[in-house]
Amino acid sequence: MFSCLEELHQALKNCRLCPLAATRTNVVCGSGCHEAPLFLLGEAPGGDEDLSGKPFTGRSGKELDEFLKILEISREDIYIGNTVKCRPTRPSVRGRYGNYANRKPFSSEIKACFDWLEEEIKIIKPKVIVTLGGVPLSRIMGKQVKVGDFRGRKFFSELYGCYVFPLYHPAAVIYDRSKREVYLSDLIELRRALKEEFV
Repeated sequence: MFSCLEELHQALKNCRLCPLAATRTNVVCGSGCHEAPLFLLGEAPGGDEDLSGKPFTGRSGKELDEFLKILEISREDIYIGNTVKCRPTRPSVRGRYGNYANRKPFSSEIKACFDWLEEEIKIIKPKVIVTLGGVPLSRIMGKQVKVGDFRGRKFFSELYGCYVFPLYHPAAVIYDRSKREVYLSDLIELRRALKEEFV
């Protein structure tokens, strides 16, 4: 459908397929290396990303920097995107960004972004998709699943022609410190696989 990322991103910025178009500041397109072997797939933009129009900025950007440091790779060598391309919000008087707070995307919003992500993966042709959290993992698997049942174990996706490596979302580790040791162990296993298997 689209011959390159620039064409895809231009079309994506005009998307009006779900109500998030009415509350967004920016559509948050993916960024990074267009021929990256590693596609890092998050859930949805937060407030910082909505303002900047770039994925994984602000607090989540700092989390990503630590993540990449452990993997011993740079942001320029990977592609980063989200399952949902606009910030899911709920009204809140305590929101850090105006009158809204972040929330998990609804299934209807994930469905509205379905084709955008499909096209993104087709163009990038990654060797491995690293899913961060339950939303992207469930989206890739095509059914509702728990990250804890799959985390740290790679599997091959016939649909996408690449490996998938599920991880907890970095933010989940901040809110639940009991996951930290497991999360770090999974990152070390991913680092090993990137060097020995996904080359």
